[in-house]
Amino acid sequence: MACQLFLGIRLDCARCHHHPFEAYGQDDFFSMAAYFARIGHKGNGISAPISGGEESILLAASGAVKHPLTGKEMRPTPLFGKAPETGPDGDPREAFAAWLTGADNPFFPRVMANRVWADLMGRGIVEPVDDLRATNPPTNGPLLDHLAKTFRAGGYDIKKLVKHICASHAYQLASRPEPGNQLDSRNFARHYRQRLRAEILLDAVCDITGVPESFAAMPPGSRAIQSWTVRFESHFLDSFGRPDPNQDPPCERMGQTSVVQALHLMNSPNLEGKIGAAQGRVALLAASNKAPGEVATELYLRVYGRTPTPAESAACLKRLVGGKRREWVEDLMWVLLNSPEFIFKD
Repeated sequence: MACQLFLGIRLDCARCHHHPFEAYGQDDFFSMAAYFARIGHKGNGISAPISGGEESILLAASGAVKHPLTGKEMRPTPLFGKAPETGPDGDPREAFAAWLTGADNPFFPRVMANRVWADLMGRGIVEPVDDLRATNPPTNGPLLDHLAKTFRAGGYDIKKLVKHICASHAYQLASRPEPGNQLDSRNFARHYRQRLRAEILLDAVCDITGVPESFAAMPPGSRAIQSWTVRFESHFLDSFGRPDPNQDPPCERMGQTSVVQALHLMNSPNLEGKIGAAQGRVALLAASNKAPGEVATELYLRVYGRTPTPAESAACLKRLVGGKRREWVEDLMWVLLNSPEFIFKD
C-alpha cells in the first residue's frame, strides 16, 4: 500500500507471483513489507459511536516478514537504490522515509505532484494517479517533470506546490468549452468541472440552511471537514463518496456523480428537515420584511456565490403566487441545492 500511495507502483501482484510485464517480483514485495514488520497494535480501537477502547500504533520490539515459498526472513530492502541501515533500536520506517524522499528516488515527487495536480485540476497528468508504470505514460511528461522538480526544490512542501499550480494559466482557465476544446478530456485546454467533496457539500448545506449537522463522537458545532473518522453514520457522506475503510486503499474516495446522489438531494428527510426547520434560514427569510427579489438574491448569493440574472429573477418571482411565501422560499432553496451549479466546482 505504501508503494502504491507514495511511489505510484502497484506491487499487489508481486505478493503471489512475478508478473511477466513488470520488473518486481515476490522478493521485492516482501523486502519492502519488512520495513513495516515491527508495527504493533495495542487496544481494540474506537468504533464510533460505541468505543471499544483506545488503540495505539507502536514500534514493537521484534517482528519479521518471511518469504512464503522459501521461508527466508526478509531484510528491509528498497525496490532500487540504497536506504540507510537500521540498527536494532531504530525504526525501519525512518529508513524507508529517508529512501522515499532521497534525491535518487524519482517516483515520490512525481506521484505526489500528480496527485496534487489531479486534486486541483479534476484529472491527473497520469491516470489513475497511483499507477506510474512505463506502460501508462503521462499525457504531458515535461509538465509532470517540472512539477516534480518544483515539489522537490520546495522541500516537499505541498502548500508551495498548490500555490505554484494555482498561479498557472492552466488552473485559471474557465470550464466553459470553446469551439476548439469541446472534446478535450486529457490535455487541460480548459478547467474540468469537479463535484464538490462529500464533507464540503454537507458543510455548505448546513451553512446555507442555517441548521448544523450533529456527528457521533464529535462535540456540538463540529463540521464535516473536521471529522477524524469515517466510521460514524452519515447517509449524505456515504452517498457523496467519502473514503470507505472497507475498500483498498481505504483513503481513496469516489469522485463521480451517481443516481444515488441525485435521489438523496431530492428525497433526503435530513435535507428536508434542514430546509423546513423552524429556526432555519428559510423560516427567517420567509418571516422577514425583505422583498421577494431580495430574498431570491440572498439565496442565490448563499448557494451560488452570485446574484441571479434578470431571467432567473423573473422566473423565481413568477413562482410566488397566492401569498404562500414560506412555501415559495422552501421550494426555491430546494431547487438551487439540487442544481449542477451547486454540486460542481467550475
